[in-house]
Amino acid sequence: MTAYAWVKLLHICAIAIWSAGLLYLPGLFAEHPKARTEGDFRRVRQKTRFVFVTIASPAAVIAVVTGTVMIPMVANLGGWLVLKLIGVAGLVMLHAYHGRLMARLLEAPAMRSPAAHLLLILPAILLVVAIIFIVSLKPL
Repeated sequence: MTAYAWVKLLHICAIAIWSAGLLYLPGLFAEHPKARTEGDFRRVRQKTRFVFVTIASPAAVIAVVTGTVMIPMVANLGGWLVLKLIGVAGLVMLHAYHGRLMARLLEAPAMRSPAAHLLLILPAILLVVAIIFIVSLKPL
């Protein structure tokens, strides 16, 4: 396998893990208002922090770095890449928002209803599907 193939494989794996984290975090956020005891809240908080800090954030960094490394390796740069980068910028902003929300939930766990937290799944789904669609239309 060529270096490009290895970098692309790592990129795809990182994107998949990062996307899964962005889809899973709203469910964890929705658990915060439901926590009735301090122990329940601590467990939900630990799970949320683990997913964000240990899984999603490193995957995001790896996805962005490998994507950046692949840019000079790709022969067909064009409008599709600009659209993909806009989608990735959206994922980065959503990731940053998740981090900010995680910090706010520590101070006010019941700031929103569980359903309001679950609505954060929608932008993640839209961005991931849009990126997959854009990449699938990329010229060979």
